[in-house]
Order: sequence, then C-alpha cells, then structure tokens
Amino acid sequence: MFFGSSAVFIPKGISLDLNKVVFDSGYIHSAGRSIFIRNIKKAKKNEFFDSLDIHLSRNTVSGDEIPFIVYAHEDFSGHDKDSYELIDRGIEQCKIYVEKMSMGSHRLSSILNEMQTVKYKDKLLIPKAGSYLIHHNFRKGRTIWLISDRSLSGGQISNAGTIRYYICYEQLLKNDSPFFFFDENKPAWKSHTTLPHSLTAALINATRPIVSGGVICDPFAGTGTTWLEIKRLQLNNKIICSDLSPAASILHSDNICFFNMSSSELSSLVDQLKACCSSDVSAINMQHELFPEIKTSTPYFIALSLLDKLKEEQQDEDQEYFLSNTFVDQLTTTNFLTRIIFYIALRAELRFQGGFKRKSVDFASAFKKSLNKLVDQIDMLILLRNEIETSNIDVNTECSYLTITGTYSNKLIPVFLLDELSQLKKCIELEVKPSVDARQLEPNSIDLIICDPPYGFNTNEEDGGLAQLYSEFIAKAIAALRPNGQLILCLPAESYTGRDLPYCTRSDIISRQIQIKAHEQGRLVYQTSKSLPHSSLAPPYYWESERALRRTILHYRFQ
Repeated sequence: MFFGSSAVFIPKGISLDLNKVVFDSGYIHSAGRSIFIRNIKKAKKNEFFDSLDIHLSRNTVSGDEIPFIVYAHEDFSGHDKDSYELIDRGIEQCKIYVEKMSMGSHRLSSILNEMQTVKYKDKLLIPKAGSYLIHHNFRKGRTIWLISDRSLSGGQISNAGTIRYYICYEQLLKNDSPFFFFDENKPAWKSHTTLPHSLTAALINATRPIVSGGVICDPFAGTGTTWLEIKRLQLNNKIICSDLSPAASILHSDNICFFNMSSSELSSLVDQLKACCSSDVSAINMQHELFPEIKTSTPYFIALSLLDKLKEEQQDEDQEYFLSNTFVDQLTTTNFLTRIIFYIALRAELRFQGGFKRKSVDFASAFKKSLNKLVDQIDMLILLRNEIETSNIDVNTECSYLTITGTYSNKLIPVFLLDELSQLKKCIELEVKPSVDARQLEPNSIDLIICDPPYGFNTNEEDGGLAQLYSEFIAKAIAALRPNGQLILCLPAESYTGRDLPYCTRSDIISRQIQIKAHEQGRLVYQTSKSLPHSSLAPPYYWESERALRRTILHYRFQ
C-alpha cells in the first residue's frame, strides 16, 4: 500500500474481474498491470528496462505501439486546472518532476530519450514534451505510465511516509462515472451535509454480499446519493429511500433529469445558466434591493425571490434551511432551469456564510463561484456524453457499465445513463418517500440499512433532540432488520474546523447503544470474519474530508 495508490499481488489460480472491481468501487481512479515498482534511491535503468522487456514480450503483438507517458508536472500541472479539484483529491501526489529525476547515475530525461530513439523505437509511443492536451491523442485502449508515490507513515493510510517509489504500470481501465465528477455537488442540492458518492459506494461494497432481491433502505436519503449509487450498480434489490424533508422527491427527480440529459441538452443548459446570469449579477441584485416592487420574470430573479422567501420563513437559521411543504409546492411550480438556479443560489448562501459575516465576499461573487464550479463539472459531463453518443456501443443489458475507448485506456461508464427518463421517474415516485421520519421503519422489512444520520455539523439540531433521535432510530432500525440484516452508518470521528461534535454522535457511544438495544430485542450482533492482508484494512473504516471532518464507518449484522 502506498499513499495514493496500491499494488495487489494475485496468485496463480485466482482470476480477477478487474472491470467490475474498478467500476463497482467509488474510489478507484484507474487500474491495470504492474510492471516495475522500486524505491527511487535504489532504482536502476537496467532493472527498469528488464521489467519493461518482460512485460512487452507478454502483452503486445507485432506492430502494436503502446503509449508510454511519464505523469510529469512539466506536462500536466497548469494544463489540468479544469479538473484540478478531482486530481488534488487523488492522483496529484503521483506526479514526477521528470527533468529533475534520475535512476541511479542516469537522468530520467536521458532514459526517455534513449527509449524514444533507440531501445523502444517501434514498441512504445512516447509523446513530445509539453501540454498533454496537445500531444496526447492516442485512444489505443491502454497506456503505460511512470508515476511516483510515497510510502505510508507508521502504516496509517492518511499519513504519507518519507520513502518514494517509481511505479510503472499499464493502465487498462478508468472509472468514468459522472457521479464522481460531482460527488457532493450534484445540481439539485439542499445542504452541505451531502453524503459523497465515493463514500456511498464504499458503504455498499462493505456490505457485500447483499441478499439478492433483498430490501435496501436509506432513511436519510437527502438528494439521492444512495438511490443513484444502487441504480448505477444495477443491484437486484428493492430500494426504499425516505427523508424528513418534503423536498426529497423533487431533489431526486431533478438530479436524475440532469444526469439523463443529452450532450446538446446539457450544452443548452450551460448557455441558459450563463445567459441568465451573465448580465452583471451585482446590478441585478442592486435593482432587486432598490426596487423590490419591480416584478421580473427571469429565472434568476424568480430563484432569488424563492431564496428570499426561504430566509424569511426561518429568520434564526444559520447553518441550513428546512424546505417546508408550502415552499416545496412553490418550488415545484417553477421550471427546471429556475430550480437549478435556485439550488446554485442556496449553495452560495450556505457555503459562503462565513465570508458574508466577514464581508470578504458578497452574494454576487459567491453565486458566480458556485455557478462556475457547476458549469465546469457540467462541461466534463458534456464531454462524456459526447463520447457515449459518438461511440458505437454494444449495450450489454446484463452488465452495469459501458466500455468506451478513451484517450489513455478503456473507460467504464454506467449503463444506467441510457435508461428511459420516464421509467426512472416512476421508480422515484415508488421508491423515494418525502416527509417520512427515519423512526417510522416497518419491523422485519429490510435487509440492509445504509445511512448518514445528522450529527450537528453544519446543521441546527439541539444536542438533546439529536441524542433522542439516535436512541430512537437505532432501536427502530434494529427492529426493522430481517435475520442476518445489516446496518452500516457514518459518524463523525474528528472535526477539522473547530466546531464541537455532539457527544451523542461518538462512535463508541453509538456502538454501545447498538449492542444494548439489540440485546433488549433479543438480537445477536456480529461481524463476519475476514482474511485481511494489511492491518490498515481492518474495520472500523475511516473516510477523510480534508476541509471539514473525518468520518468513521460502523457496520453490524444482526441475527
């Protein structure tokens, strides 16, 4: 295990469905065959060439040139700023300063020149130095990469060690699920306590195998993360998603409408978003403040008026707003564009609260930042949609993913993106229940409960009420689970912002409550035994959010 990647040894006699591993995970960027891994201080050119020779002799055919790329700061950094946030959360630390590095007494730049002109002239396709956007147009279905990574410090996954490694591998697959472009920033948005898609996929995978045809429930469904992930994985399970918010159905529906849009529809949406907000937002806001009696029918103004009404309803709210039935009825009467703009405005209002109080940012600037971030993500989705629409895809209905040849390797895309929108909306009507309390679960009706309950972080629950919610919910959840049913939930482990976390959300307190309430109901709590290769992979699992908090994942089964 390395800080940003890992190498897995597969013994002979064991086969691996790498496509399924990459696609089903929500956290693997790409994967392929390992070629050469060596401590940078000990790496030698001849060893590197020997490893490449062995790999090429086994995995190439005559006349087939494979792209070979160094993941170099010089060729990528600065040019990849459009996707920097995604890269920074994963593969940024794997870049190499290629013009400064060596293998023993040989400069890496000299080694690359020898590979390009002599050693692998007809076997490897090594691009010119410079921006990858200009020189990398391969679409060969696979690429050999040379990257760098660090060791782990003290065996802790979150801490980088001091030892650096060269890692050379052949990338065969890339996970290109659009849900991970957006992660916590899906267009239909209610609060910044959204469960990340990558984390949700991890929760689902930790519960495998799930009973085929069994019932999966998320009683804190929010904007639809769990529902979307189950649909993405094409699990053969009944879904029950509920949320106390009356807005749950429309949030789910708007998100699925968005992800189901074609490239042309998405491009039109981007143009509309830019057009209705391009005229100076500050001027629009000023006009609204000076002449409130002027009724403007632009989507931006309507969305802003909705936000004003929401704020008026809840004068004392500081962290997030509750969307009442009356408000949701008003929101539902507006068109899709207006709702998207409202979500952007709400996002700006909540995410920049500290800046508003410090007067370091005004609403117009916050809105533009939120809009631009969403537009950048939509642009990535447009590129993906274009690839889907222009590729000759043979859709295998038995498979949960599409395979498309990308720039560096095959890309895996959810087949769910091709489902009929009308059918998906019918599913939402049946499977998503708004205004339902998480403590209303039906006894002996569920096989798996996945949840991210509120824990007083960016929300307004009183500690006493939150403690009561946890106590009552845990009892109801255990009663709702069938024999061998599972409960997996996220809890805060550590706050990075200085905000106090309620005592009742501590994992040791919750785990004791689970054991006590299971005992009261005559249920046996157990965890399945597992053979794990590394102590860092043992439960409890943790999930890092570098800006806000660290989460812990608790997982139980009940007889």
